[in-house]
Amino acid sequence: MSTPRAVGIDLGTTFSLAAYVQDGRPQVVRDAAGTALVPSCISCFDDGSVLVGSAARERALADPEHTIFSVKRLMGRTLADLESELPRIPHQIVEREVEPGRQVLRVRIGGREYTPEELSAMILQEMRKRAGNPTQAVITVPAYFDDAQRQATRDAGRIAGLDVLRIVNEPTAAALAYGLDRQNGAPWRVRLGAARLIVRS
Repeated sequence: MSTPRAVGIDLGTTFSLAAYVQDGRPQVVRDAAGTALVPSCISCFDDGSVLVGSAARERALADPEHTIFSVKRLMGRTLADLESELPRIPHQIVEREVEPGRQVLRVRIGGREYTPEELSAMILQEMRKRAGNPTQAVITVPAYFDDAQRQATRDAGRIAGLDVLRIVNEPTAAALAYGLDRQNGAPWRVRLGAARLIVRS
């Protein structure tokens, strides 16, 4: 496929998906096997290399210490925000002061520390690569995300090398997909809402 100008990415807690617009119609990005959904899972090696998606999920049982799921839940949050959840998180979560008065959350995986934004960027980079390495993206987030979580999502996109055109609420993306698909007489495709917004960009 030709590289799209922009891609819509549903950065999910469990799975992620990307789509783009071609000739006015959304096209879901699929791998060689035709699979569209990418597990939002990252597995890190001691040498700094990573696996993302299905390969990372398959490695989780053999090496859970180096594999992490549900990074989205950590985006834009503080250690205090996570107090009740920490017992259920299998990795060590710490805060580091990067400048006076500013703490940054870090996740310890193996012998390295990563910010949630860096980990989410790894997923976004995988989605970007599958789409042919576009430079722009629209990314969906839950409606309950606050300003810090939305900014963290933008930061993850920037780390992944993407110019984030818009951060869109997931229900808004679904409503737009529903309305546009009804207008065009096509079936409802909820997860294509982000890609549909690119038409309006």
